[in-house]
Order: sequence, then structure tokens, then C-alpha cells
Amino acid sequence: MFKQKGFSLLEILIAMAIMAIMVAVAFPNLGKSSDKLAKQEILRLVAAIELVRDQSIILNQEYGLNIDEKGYQFLILNEDSQGTNTGSKKSSKGEEKSSEESTSPDNKGVSKSGGTSHWQLIEDMPGLNQHEFPEGLDINLTIDGENVFSSSEDEIEIFEEDVDIFEDEDEQQKVDPPQIYFLSSGEQNQFSIGIAVADLERKNTDEIRFYRVRGFLTGNLKYEGPLEGNLFQDLDREFETEQ
Repeated sequence: MFKQKGFSLLEILIAMAIMAIMVAVAFPNLGKSSDKLAKQEILRLVAAIELVRDQSIILNQEYGLNIDEKGYQFLILNEDSQGTNTGSKKSSKGEEKSSEESTSPDNKGVSKSGGTSHWQLIEDMPGLNQHEFPEGLDINLTIDGENVFSSSEDEIEIFEEDVDIFEDEDEQQKVDPPQIYFLSSGEQNQFSIGIAVADLERKNTDEIRFYRVRGFLTGNLKYEGPLEGNLFQDLDREFETEQ
């Protein structure tokens, strides 16, 4: 049996994502030298999110993202059902399921097709594997306008105990729905992710320069930075654009 020649669309997307991430890591510094690490990490994350959004639409598949102060991990929603594959979960018009019924963070794991669905960690896809933040960074996340991390000093460990998405398991285990989800309809929940270089002398001032990526319900993304403000108070603030 002969293999088909050429590359699949998925392979091309993965290759493009790897190239984007490599560019992000090697991106020249356009601000203060101390901000370079934060800029690299946010650009890497933006490239990964863009890959996930494209794949979710092209493959008719739901994806998610969990993030804490240590790193982030992408997830995929798999459906276990008899005679039903992931490609037939909804029609082209989206009549068989709604995004809220099958993929919202409150989903209980039962699909309208009668099967059960569960979130699974992505562990074998370049560009979407587990990524740990380098030391010396402050991270903040807001979902639907609500802060997830109140400050970097709280040492919140959302993946400890019940859900440890960075731990390898011999047997597949269920994980909680992601904080951020990317639907096959092109929609996503509203979020902002900010990254700044930790500076103990300026931690409680409004002089910190941070970079952020914002996601909107329509599926749009907006990258901004560097922005001057408090990472834990101004992450969703509307900054005036330079003319």
C-alpha cells in the first residue's frame, strides 16, 4: 500500500505554527531590554492560539486552554459514542448541537448525540504541547472581565490536587473543562492574558510594562504591548492607541 504524496492541511498548519513560535522566540527586542522575555512569551502564546483557532474550524473540533502562573496547556474535546465521530457532532448549520450545550465550561460531559465527551490534554502536537513559563515573569488572566489571579504573591496553583494537567499519566484521566475554549463555530469566551517581567521595586506601582493578548466572543484576537500600567489592575483597561 503506497502512501499519498504531499502534505495535509493539518501538517501545513502545524509547520506554520512551529515557524511562528520560532519567530516569536527569536523576535528582536523593540522595547526595554528587560521586557524582551515577556514579549517573547506572549508572541509564542499568540501563535499557538491562532493555530488552535484555525484547527477548531477546519477540523470541526473543540479546543481549550488552561493557564496558570507556571505555564499553560491546550486541551481537545473528545467524544466517545457509538457510531458517531467527532466530524459529525454538528451539521454545517450547527443544528445538532449548540456551543453552550456541548463545549461550555459548565458542560457535564454528555453530548446531544448520546455519547459522552471529555477534555483530553494535547501531548503530541508540535506547538500545542505543555509549555512552562521561564522564571522571572508575572502572569495575569481575566475571563469575562473577572481576574483569575489577584496578584503574583498569592501563589495560586489551580492545577494542584484535583487537576494536574502537567502530570503524565499512564491511563487517560478526565480533566476539568478549560478556562478558555475555542469552538468549531469560530467563537470563544472573552479573555485577556497579560505577561510582564517581574520587578519587585515596581510591583505595586503603575509603571510596569506588560504585554497582553485579548480574545473576544466573535473569535477575534488582539495583541498589544508594551503597555504601561498595573498588570493586576489594568489588564482589561482600554488604552489609547498612538496616532
